[in-house]
Amino acid sequence: MNTFRFWTLLGCFLGFITSEVFAQQNLSTTNKKAINAYQDGLQALQERKIDEAFQQFEEAVERDNLFAEAYYQLGRLYEQNRQFGNAILNYEKSYNSNQEAGVANSALQFLGNLYMRKGEYQKAKAYLELLLPRIPAANNLTIQRIKRSIANAEFALRAVEQPLDIKPIALPNTINAFDTQYFPTLTADRETLIFTAQNYSNRDENLYVSKWKDQQWQQAQSLSELINTSQNEGTASVAADGRTLVFTACGGRNSLGSCDLFVSYREGNDWSKPVNMGQAVNSGEWDSQPSLSADGRTLYFVSDRRGSIGKRDIWVSKQDSTGQWQKAQNVGNIINTTEDDLSPFIHANGQTLFFSSEGHAGMGGLDLFMSQKQGINWSVPQNLGYPINTQDDQVALFITADGQKGYYSLEQDTGERYKKSKLVEITLPGSLQAKIQATTYLKGIVTDAKTQQKLSAELELVALNSSQPVGKFLSDAQTGQYISVLNTSGEYALFVNKQGYFFKSLHFDFSQTHALDKVLNISLEPIQKDAKEILNNIFFATNQWDLQPQSTTELDKLVVLLKSNPTLSVEISGHTDDVGKDADNLILSQKRAKEVMNYLINKGIPSNKIKAEGYGETKPFVPNTSDENRKLNRRIEVKFL
Repeated sequence: MNTFRFWTLLGCFLGFITSEVFAQQNLSTTNKKAINAYQDGLQALQERKIDEAFQQFEEAVERDNLFAEAYYQLGRLYEQNRQFGNAILNYEKSYNSNQEAGVANSALQFLGNLYMRKGEYQKAKAYLELLLPRIPAANNLTIQRIKRSIANAEFALRAVEQPLDIKPIALPNTINAFDTQYFPTLTADRETLIFTAQNYSNRDENLYVSKWKDQQWQQAQSLSELINTSQNEGTASVAADGRTLVFTACGGRNSLGSCDLFVSYREGNDWSKPVNMGQAVNSGEWDSQPSLSADGRTLYFVSDRRGSIGKRDIWVSKQDSTGQWQKAQNVGNIINTTEDDLSPFIHANGQTLFFSSEGHAGMGGLDLFMSQKQGINWSVPQNLGYPINTQDDQVALFITADGQKGYYSLEQDTGERYKKSKLVEITLPGSLQAKIQATTYLKGIVTDAKTQQKLSAELELVALNSSQPVGKFLSDAQTGQYISVLNTSGEYALFVNKQGYFFKSLHFDFSQTHALDKVLNISLEPIQKDAKEILNNIFFATNQWDLQPQSTTELDKLVVLLKSNPTLSVEISGHTDDVGKDADNLILSQKRAKEVMNYLINKGIPSNKIKAEGYGETKPFVPNTSDENRKLNRRIEVKFL
């Protein structure tokens, strides 16, 4: 549920009634008593005496049962009171009693809208098609909106005939413990859920967190006393590792506009005091509904600031190399429309954007869409289909890193003034999963190999085919924990760096398999005599000793390490498996070690600080009992002397 949007629409609705009713002229009746009752009803509306207005309009239609304007006003009052069945009944009586009345076009439009809201698309289409030829050609904007509504009804009729196989399952009462809960966001490992919730008794939106423990969601708790206040906080997004949070705060803080975006960082179990994200992100208008990329360095959000294409648009800001947020940019008219475009969610793959819109072809109101990043542009958005989308507003979808599960709020129309919603989980149908590039994650704890002390270390993920970094982050200083998202395609290196320690390098190849252990604890060796480490991202062709290009990333890191520790000498050692002749393996290992040594010398490392040794198959890392083990034994090691 988007409570910001609900209250805005309600305010506009009341204002529309108040201003519209006094513009009525040329009534469809000459019955003076009916006219008097009608005018008394209008006066009661102006004074916000709703019950009296009901009575007067009811008396007006009793005096003349063909009084189109009185039926119309009853329809508006019933719609305001969320009695949509009675609203439809009175709009239909208004139109049928006098199709030439001044309110006839408005009655047709509201009938089309209400039948769309009910999901009765054939009736909605019929009324809208009656309305279209009645609109003067000069009212082009109105004509375009009616045509879009007709197209939505036609789209919905087709979608309902081809439903997706989804079964929303409500999350347990430990989470759905409030009158309404919405805007879920999860960490990459799906073990921490943060969401917005409120009870209507105090109308205070706050952020709550639930942990997955012992195979179940724990009781939701207030996220932090530093974050939640007596004002409204909500619509949050968390980075993949759960340690960077961006959320919306409205009033009561150091804000630039009506609602601003704030950032907070977690260390251990504690969140830092929130900080306004500043003028590069926030404006003097309404800024809300953030979505952080997996690495926390790209932020999508919604704003109605100047420069928007429609009412509310999706904007994006990125961090530069120094960690500063750059001036937000509109994502463009492929995504944004002249209507509301809301609740962006950027998938962990960084390429798939989900969002809610009432400007693209859908089932009426706000539907959920997806678009793929194509260079600097986006693909044409695709409607996610029925019954993910229905006649109700759909917002705030979260898709897990593996592309298999979805979480969102499912509205419940209980007939009360305020809608309620629960958080639900769905398994995405295969047709949608196939459109999402799946990602996986690595998680673990970084420790000192000697003392087991938890360490805050820098982790850098590098795509080996381009030698370009695709993510950089720190493990938690208190817990040593980290989470890293990996796209399941291509080859990657993960480097773990901390001053005073030998860097750790890991290699992941997704070109042929998606299999990957998700928990990987990392021990860093302090730089000292006899410390050694395997270089996992040094590559040679079979039976060759020429370094392959993707080796340069790791070798350059070794150069930096050696230059920062100039007093230490190192041995570069080459090792092989047991395939082939012993003598040939010894020569091959020696040549490979020497090739690495020469690279380091060419990069400025003194030759007297390096020696190269080849050990052939004599020092296996693991027994040569399988192809996988033999692969581990073919390696280059570095040892401090």
